Amino acid sequence: MRQTTEQDERVTRYLLGDLPETEQTAVEHEYFADPEKLEKVWAEENDLVDRYVRGRLSSAERELFERNYLQSPKHRERVATARKLIEAADRHVAESGGEPGVVELAPSRLMGMLSILRTPWFLAPATAFLLLLSVLSWLALERSRLKEELGKAQARLSDQQRRDLALADQLAAEREIVALLKSELDRLMKPLATNSPQTPPSIFSFLLRPMLAPRGEGPAQQQITIPRETDMVRLRMEIKKGDSRRFQASILAVGGPQVWSRRSLKPVSGAIAVNVPADKLPMNDYILTLSAMTPTGETEEINSYPFRVLSK
Repeated sequence: MRQTTEQDERVTRYLLGDLPETEQTAVEHEYFADPEKLEKVWAEENDLVDRYVRGRLSSAERELFERNYLQSPKHRERVATARKLIEAADRHVAESGGEPGVVELAPSRLMGMLSILRTPWFLAPATAFLLLLSVLSWLALERSRLKEELGKAQARLSDQQRRDLALADQLAAEREIVALLKSELDRLMKPLATNSPQTPPSIFSFLLRPMLAPRGEGPAQQQITIPRETDMVRLRMEIKKGDSRRFQASILAVGGPQVWSRRSLKPVSGAIAVNVPADKLPMNDYILTLSAMTPTGETEEINSYPFRVLSK
């Protein structure tokens, strides 16, 4: 049974996009401040992808995973690679007739390899290069250990022959993983050759006017032109000063589905600010709805903010 801590749950909620804006920002700051916490988040992400591929997420977790995590093309590619590697490992186990504890590739060890194959977006290529070299070195030592164990098994009684075959299959499977890692190493070395600088995420800010404008003004639609290289769009909405309630915001494409939402928003200096990934706002008409939580736990709509995103 998988044991989780409060910190594990917090990291999982971050990966699923289920944390309030302030907590999400705090977790991201910890990435750069503490390498051990970065490894923890990385390990949790590996476990989350593994449980999704194996159908072990709850219905709520699966909905968040598919709605938020799989929005990124890199994340979709990572899940596809995880599925292929796990299926390959399970197939090796099935074909060799291995027993539990003899060949153990699929859940933990292969997901460890996968974490190298698809590094987080904020790691520099040089860091990914060093991590790949570390894994390749580990695999070399592991193969040497397995060969030594195979030699010892061959000297035992005939009833150990099946174990010998299982170890040989394990070596073959790890050779396939080495080939995959070497291919990924070649891909990561290309940016190193160009010495391309690493730039921080680009944020574009915009103040939205509400649909119910003051002094009888009509709900003129606002037009936003998002620069091409923008990573994050920060949308601000002014509210009544002194209002300390919790808010939530959602963005709906006109004539289409909901494209983004966030709960537990706190006002700062008489305004609510949300950060929306730029790739969630292609050219279209949208309506942002801002609601507040009442003392009884219900939601009360505060205002709507229509806007149009023009060609980037």
